[in-house]
Amino acid sequence: MSVTYLTQVIYEGKHASLVIPQKVLEELGTNKRAPLKVTVNGHTYQSTATGVAGECRVVFPIADRIAAKVESQTRIEITLELDSGYREVELPEALEQALTKTGKLERFKTQNFTTRKAQVKSITEAKSEATKTSRIEKILARLHLNQ
Repeated sequence: MSVTYLTQVIYEGKHASLVIPQKVLEELGTNKRAPLKVTVNGHTYQSTATGVAGECRVVFPIADRIAAKVESQTRIEITLELDSGYREVELPEALEQALTKTGKLERFKTQNFTTRKAQVKSITEAKSEATKTSRIEKILARLHLNQ
């Protein structure tokens, strides 16, 4: 099930979020911590609803604003859908190779979506190969400790 509605883009510096009215949560049959698929102007991304200042919101990252061609509009039409299945995170090649080589790929996949996403982001945003390598080694070490 999905719900389409008009909502406000809340800008806070470089960050933005989208308001999710209580009525929409009720139509989806969920709460303020729901995993969601968010579609804006044909672009879909995954996120999790959260409570902010008494409202329910979902983050609207700059990369997704660019992909959805949203610049400074304050009201947009969005479609929300519950994301109840396994939430896939695309792995950088170097991380996937290291996880496979060390036999930790399946262990990595058992981590929650937010953890996997943050770990991948730490690698994709690294500016040097040395930093990428260091971060991959830290991920492997954490997986070893949590076995």
